[in-house]
Amino acid sequence: MQLPGLVTVPHDQAALLDELAAMVGTCFLEEMWYATWLEALDDLGADRSRKLAITQAVIRADYEVTSPYGCVYTLDDRAGAANVYLRSELGGASWPALEEQSARRLESVLTADEQEVLVPRAEAMEPLSDTNWPLALAGDDDYLYFISAGVDPARRGSGAFGRLFKPFLVHADERGLRCYLDCYTDRLEGIYGHYGFETVERKTAPGFDLVERCMVRSPR
Repeated sequence: MQLPGLVTVPHDQAALLDELAAMVGTCFLEEMWYATWLEALDDLGADRSRKLAITQAVIRADYEVTSPYGCVYTLDDRAGAANVYLRSELGGASWPALEEQSARRLESVLTADEQEVLVPRAEAMEPLSDTNWPLALAGDDDYLYFISAGVDPARRGSGAFGRLFKPFLVHADERGLRCYLDCYTDRLEGIYGHYGFETVERKTAPGFDLVERCMVRSPR
């Protein structure tokens, strides 16, 4: 997708992808799924900087597998970035396969001790980690799915999120496409609700207080 106000980042712009992953990874250090997952590292004595390195590596791994399909976007001023796929632009690929590729890339970043605690933790959190649920709702229809989005912490409150988010919604409305995303807090649920998203399902997992909100926005 070529969207007004947004730059589609090519796969070969590694330095820019690194920069954006560092920014969004910083945002995701506060995201509740990642914060809960990374609690498993506390017994290993991992500090904030190590957890930050891992969240940034997660985002970078996603960029690595999705950027060849034109799924990584940034604002002109680099104040925010989003990883969003349009189903029809994935060609013969599928998000479940790309997600698996991303997970394999992340493994190379983790130490053996980190893998020993983080892999079982992620498996226990799988009921809260479903990013493939739109497939069942969409059938054969095209749609947009928000993998991740973040704004430079120094630019929060500047309107950057709206500038980043709205072009996707306009594109979806013009083409009659549904949009899908997941979030884990009441605050985010309220923000996305302001943009027309509705929660269609809430997912939980034994032993965790988190609730995954599966949200859908119909075209206007």
